[in-house]
Amino acid sequence: MVKNGRPLRRRWLRRYIRGACIGLMFAIGTTWLGTIYDFPVDAGIVAGMNAPECAPVRALPAGSRLAAALPDSDRCLAFFIYRVSFPDAADNAVSYQAWVLQQRVGEFWQLIGYVLVLWFVVLCVVAIAVAGMTRLVRRLRRRMSSAGTDATPPQPTGRTPRCP
Repeated sequence: MVKNGRPLRRRWLRRYIRGACIGLMFAIGTTWLGTIYDFPVDAGIVAGMNAPECAPVRALPAGSRLAAALPDSDRCLAFFIYRVSFPDAADNAVSYQAWVLQQRVGEFWQLIGYVLVLWFVVLCVVAIAVAGMTRLVRRLRRRMSSAGTDATPPQPTGRTPRCP
């Protein structure tokens, strides 16, 4: 059947493909936003890296928890905690931002499969619900249209319905 020059059977396929693409974009977006939330670029660490009074913290070997003493400046505290916590901690802002981006990308690839499966399940549930509602509406329309075409009106019996 053709309506307005378009076959109707292709319209549902376009809707499902469009829904799948939108679901894919939502999955990618939510996963990336989650990785940004999990691995933020800490402004305190970047400020400590750029501050001249944090040179002793910058000179510490990365990951040296026991050999390090707390810095005198509060500005260097976040940088100090970062520097002694990770064995491959960066000592400048560019490499720190590259490390954060690397952590984000790693978590993204770790989680995207699970998020895609979740979005696929949600898309299937929505598609099944829409198909069920469409079928129900069509059935009700058919029933209402067939009930309205009866030629013989009901005969009054003088009794109320369902009473003996």
